[in-house]
Amino acid sequence: MPGIPITYLYDGSFDGMLTAVAVAVKSQAETAGVCAERDFVPTLVMDTRRIDTDRAQAQRLFDYLSSLGRLPARLAFNGYLSEDRLAGSHLVGLVRECLRHGERAANCFACEPVRALHNLNKKVSFEAHRLNGLIRFRILQDGLQYAPIEPDHNVISYCCHHFTARLKNHRWIIHDVTRGLALYWDRQSLQPITVDQAFTDHVVAHGEVPPEEMDEQEQRYQQLWQAFHGAINNSARENRQLQRQLMPKRYWKYLVEMR
Repeated sequence: MPGIPITYLYDGSFDGMLTAVAVAVKSQAETAGVCAERDFVPTLVMDTRRIDTDRAQAQRLFDYLSSLGRLPARLAFNGYLSEDRLAGSHLVGLVRECLRHGERAANCFACEPVRALHNLNKKVSFEAHRLNGLIRFRILQDGLQYAPIEPDHNVISYCCHHFTARLKNHRWIIHDVTRGLALYWDRQSLQPITVDQAFTDHVVAHGEVPPEEMDEQEQRYQQLWQAFHGAINNSARENRQLQRQLMPKRYWKYLVEMR
């Protein structure tokens, strides 16, 4: 529709977002936003364009942002991982600022889209860092270690990168049960896998793997960990408010020591 700002829709992938952003930046028409199709809410009067993912175009834009330093590319990627429905729109603003001001644009906090991406970047980075200390692995019958998570943001890749060094010589799976994403480390490389739905349903419902799948020593280890946690607790210095601040209750579901 002539005169109406355009909303660009993409398939929900990172390449798709970059492609839509590139199209929006090149367009002479006014941009209403860039949005994943799953998050799009139509209104009575609007103009939308469905953008097909072009990996070559997406790579060119990412390479351009990377050429300006690590920060612009990181803002783009973590903006995507935040799953904020306005992240794509903010990225349009960042790219336009970069075209005007070069590498300085990523620190232009007077620009609202840049400021918004910094906030999203901070949230994603902080949650990934915090989860690295809150992930609890369970030993399954075949010796495989399994850890379920339910993060606010899509940080499974950051968590797995941390544990490829931390548990390099073990086989393990980190499973984002909310998003249905799971990555398996076979001591050499990370690869995406599909976790059995019945297994996943039990984990979500009970906060624990099915007893028949658990190694016979795992329950004993869990009891020892709970006993240790209780033994070192000093009730005289208990501060529930501080505990919830450092270890929010939404993460307690899979923490053995918080049962």
